[in-house]
Amino acid sequence: MAEALARIFGTEEDRVNCSMFYKVGACRNGDHCPRFHNRPAMSQTIMLSRMYAPTPEAMAVANEAPWDEEMYMKSQLHFETFYVDVFTELANFGEIEDIVVADNLCDHLIGNVYVKFYREEAAQDALQKLAGRFYRGQIIQVEYTTVTDFREARCRGFHETHCSRGPYCNFVHIKHVPKAIKARVVREMYTTHPEYLGVEKESKKKRRSRSRRGDRGGDRGGDRGRRRRDDPEAIADW
Repeated sequence: MAEALARIFGTEEDRVNCSMFYKVGACRNGDHCPRFHNRPAMSQTIMLSRMYAPTPEAMAVANEAPWDEEMYMKSQLHFETFYVDVFTELANFGEIEDIVVADNLCDHLIGNVYVKFYREEAAQDALQKLAGRFYRGQIIQVEYTTVTDFREARCRGFHETHCSRGPYCNFVHIKHVPKAIKARVVREMYTTHPEYLGVEKESKKKRRSRSRRGDRGGDRGGDRGRRRRDDPEAIADW
């Protein structure tokens, strides 16, 4: 019996625990969900709920409303500035494996930021020290999440071609981060925190290879050769 329950835990067959909450860390039914939302007591990943505020241009692009290249560029530059700002700040708590931001527009996913650290202790430190802090005038809502594999949380259709459900899909539509941006923030993390290179007895060569890649997380699309320009409106005080 125990083996059978363990096998179906977090799947659609599980009649007790909410499979959607287990996969994406959020559920459209919220507290009214008939199934249990199993919140972890510890995790490598934290979720910052509704932290990213998409611009009107970003919402138009996500919603597949009429948009042009100028609108896309404006929304992308705003997001990239946010991404760099958040990555740089949260890297002070520990070595980051990946940061994913939801491009969905549904209430339970819009603006959610998932931060996966290599060590649970780093996630714990971030959780404790971010509680009660503000970002862009809004209090940060942070919690541990069950999401540790972004491939399970992401919408496969959105990642590969097109999601038929659009921005109100219940799986995460991962916002695109150019590989150049990812590589830059990872390099800066190791430059600022060289002590991360020796954590968990892992070779420095392997850690440096991460900084060269810097493109985990499975966002769709490649780097289109665009360079990020600072957007003063997107930068916020911590």
